[in-house]
Amino acid sequence: MPQPRPTVDPSLSDRIAQAFPGLPPQLQAAARFVLDNPDDVALLSMREQARRAGVPPVTMTRLARQLGFADYAAFRDLQATALRRPSHTAEFSHRAGQLQRQKAQSGDGALAAQIGWAMADHIAGSHDEAGADSLIAATTLIEKARKVYFLGLRSCHAVAFHAQYVHGLFRDNGVLLEGAGDTGFDALRHAGPGDALVVVSVAPYTTAAVERTAYAARLGMDIVAITDSRVSPVAALAQASILVPTDTPSFFHAITPAFAAAETLIALVAARSGEQALNAIRNAEHQLDAFSTYWSRRPQRRKPKA
Repeated sequence: MPQPRPTVDPSLSDRIAQAFPGLPPQLQAAARFVLDNPDDVALLSMREQARRAGVPPVTMTRLARQLGFADYAAFRDLQATALRRPSHTAEFSHRAGQLQRQKAQSGDGALAAQIGWAMADHIAGSHDEAGADSLIAATTLIEKARKVYFLGLRSCHAVAFHAQYVHGLFRDNGVLLEGAGDTGFDALRHAGPGDALVVVSVAPYTTAAVERTAYAARLGMDIVAITDSRVSPVAALAQASILVPTDTPSFFHAITPAFAAAETLIALVAARSGEQALNAIRNAEHQLDAFSTYWSRRPQRRKPKA
C-alpha cells in the first residue's frame, strides 16, 4: 500500500519559501534539497546531505542560521519523524543506468510494480488535506477568470493540452498557448488583470515557460502553477501552487501526478459551474455525435444476393 508522502515541517517550509528569493545560490541549492528530501534531512548526516545537495557542509549550517536556528542540529529536529524517500537529483543518463541495474536484480514484474506504486503514492500525497486546499484555491482563481490561458512545454505540454481540452467542453474562455512558427504566446498580448494563467512546469524547468509566466505576472494575471516545489521558479510567481512529486524509479521525471492534479482541478471547476456547464457539455456531445467522432459498433448491412 502507498504510504503518506513526507513533507517538510510547515513552519520550516514557510521560512524557506519566504527566505528563498534572497538567498545566495549555494544556500538556495541547500534549501531546495531540504524541501525536496525532508526524510534525508532527518536521517542522514549533515556532511552526507551537503554532498547530495552539491554544496560544502558549512553551507548547511549557514542555511540553518539564516533561517533563525542556533545550529544545524536544531534545524534537523523538526524532521526527526520523517520517512525516507528516494532522491531525484540525478541526471537522466545516470538514472537510466540505475533503472537497468534494478531491472537486472529484481526483474520486469517487480520493477513495473514499484513504478506503479510510486505513481499511486504521489497522487495520493498531492490530494491530501494540504493538496486539496491548494486545488480549491486554484479552482477559485479559474472560476472567476475572464479568460484562462494554459501553458505547458516539452514534457508538460500534454498536461496543459488535456486540461484546456476538458475545460473547453463546458467553458469557452480557455486558450492553449501553442502555435506554429513560435506564435503561440502572441495570445498573451490580449491578456491582463482579470485573466488567469495555468502553467505546468517541473524540474528541469523549461526556460520559455518560466519567462512567459513571469511576463503574465507582470501583466497582472493570476497565476496557477502545477509544479514540483514551493521554490520552483513558477511557484514563486503564483497565487496558487499545486505541488506534484516527480521522483520515480524510472529515469525520467514523473508526469502522471501532474495529469492527476490537472484533471482534479478542471473537475472541480466543472462541479462549480452549475446548469451552464451541463448545457455546454450536452451541446458538445451533440456535436461529437453529429460527426460520428467516436467509433461504435453498428450492424453491417447485408449485401444483396446476385
